[in-house]
Amino acid sequence: MNSFRCSHRIRVLAVLVLCITNAMTFAAEAEGMRIGAIRWDGWYGKGGVVKAVEASLGQPKYHFRLPWFAEVKAGGTVRINGDSQAIMEQEIAYAAQAGMNYWAFVDYLDEAPDISIALNRFLAAPDKRGLRYCLVEEGHRLDKAGAEAWKPIVRHFQHPDYQTVLEGRPLLYVFLPTTKLARAEWDELRRLTVAAGLKSPYLVLMGFGPEQDAKAMADLGFDAVSAYARGGSYSMTQPSYAEQCAMIRRDRWETWQALGVPSVTFASAGWDTRPRNERPPPWMRDEVKPEPDPTPAARQKPLLDAVTATPEELARHLGEAVQWAASHRELNPANTVILYAWNEHDEGGWLQPTRRADGSADDSRVKAVGKVLHALGGTLQAKDPSLSTPKP
Repeated sequence: MNSFRCSHRIRVLAVLVLCITNAMTFAAEAEGMRIGAIRWDGWYGKGGVVKAVEASLGQPKYHFRLPWFAEVKAGGTVRINGDSQAIMEQEIAYAAQAGMNYWAFVDYLDEAPDISIALNRFLAAPDKRGLRYCLVEEGHRLDKAGAEAWKPIVRHFQHPDYQTVLEGRPLLYVFLPTTKLARAEWDELRRLTVAAGLKSPYLVLMGFGPEQDAKAMADLGFDAVSAYARGGSYSMTQPSYAEQCAMIRRDRWETWQALGVPSVTFASAGWDTRPRNERPPPWMRDEVKPEPDPTPAARQKPLLDAVTATPEELARHLGEAVQWAASHRELNPANTVILYAWNEHDEGGWLQPTRRADGSADDSRVKAVGKVLHALGGTLQAKDPSLSTPKP
């Protein structure tokens, strides 16, 4: 009997030692990891982009997706304009609570000034709570601008709050490869960055196919691949969020591993384009045929189904992405994870709090993600500030 008890205690102690060892190993591997979220800022100002997203989310069944600062007017019309410093500072607080380390702002260069409102508000914030930023450039936009785009990009690299990796290399994402700007032009960006007193930028190509992305990465002299979103197709029928997460693991993480290609681990808050399929924005009308819903507004109910991530599902998926990145450091030398997205509300991927029917902010996704990232360890340096929601 004593021998049995002793043997049982030894087994229990062995399990405890294994758990502690695994936790210590993860902490060592995750040390210094940075978690970012993509920002597409079509929710600020009074321009045509805002009017388009007001239309796409204007039906009552999509009001649950509205950003927390949106308004629903008498008669059910929607008004979205987050252009205030108080709103940006609350967004920063939410991002810090969720455990985000940086935002990756989609940059339109000089083509769409309203898209830059949020970035300018962020840069003006007196307390960023440790949050940093980087840029996502679009390949076709860079091809149009040419090497003239390098100077303003390098100025961003020089900003003290710009996100760096690998001990000081400015992090730059590029959505789809350039076709006119070749390796020589990208080498010039590297040269200008070093001439400005910085380390060479860490260039990450966001594409839709691992094999062709790996080839383009090598051709352009980039450092890694990643993804902007799981989707790419616009359809009224999309896989469930659980299926999307399984696809990301199989078609991105495991495929990048099989190819042996350096990568930034990608995670997604969802992909559900139904609002845009029903009411396409102007920039999608050549690609998407409108599929209007004839259901009267008074009879519409929130379109919540398996395609929409629950807070717990999103938190679990992002936690798995962090754990994958930590345990595959040879594939992710930059030690960072990128999430689609902070605020792609009408395309289906958002972490930013949304508007409840009573006008209050639904921050359940932020809380769920923050809880998981905090549980993964203090090495992620997530913050949990107390929040108070200002009126827009």
